Amino acid sequence: MFNPFPEGGMEALKTTAIIGIGNTLMSDDGAGVRVLEQLNELPDHVAVVELATGGMSLLHHLEKYQKVIIVDAVDFDGKPGEIRIFEPDDVTSVKTVGYSLHDLDILAVLKLANKLGSLPDSVVIAAVQPASLEMKEGLSQPVKNALPSLAHQIYQLAMHE
Repeated sequence: MFNPFPEGGMEALKTTAIIGIGNTLMSDDGAGVRVLEQLNELPDHVAVVELATGGMSLLHHLEKYQKVIIVDAVDFDGKPGEIRIFEPDDVTSVKTVGYSLHDLDILAVLKLANKLGSLPDSVVIAAVQPASLEMKEGLSQPVKNALPSLAHQIYQLAMHE
């Protein structure tokens, strides 16, 4: 069931969520979280959700919104810093990269949400190809350079209810 009030509060109606997933202690794995810092002046209907660990915790956030934009570092065999925007039906697997706590196939979580009746009407995945998954803070230069473009694309996706 759609709950328009995140965390049960009576704040402004939030129908869209931008969910950033990532572990900032594993270099580029933190890109999905770091890009949230560049999203300013979003429309009132958009909520920003940081999930340091995605995985099954993502499931609990899906039911609250009609539209979800999931942002994460995903290995799609692209060039480091390359950005891809796609819908779950466009791919067969979206396993997040690295050895982080959210190392789980996003599509498996989305399929489970669908079976439970909590899948939003629209789900989009905004992915950036990582260059480094070392155990260190900070993004690689290619991924750091890609964040403004990724933020712009996410903003464009979120503009429309």
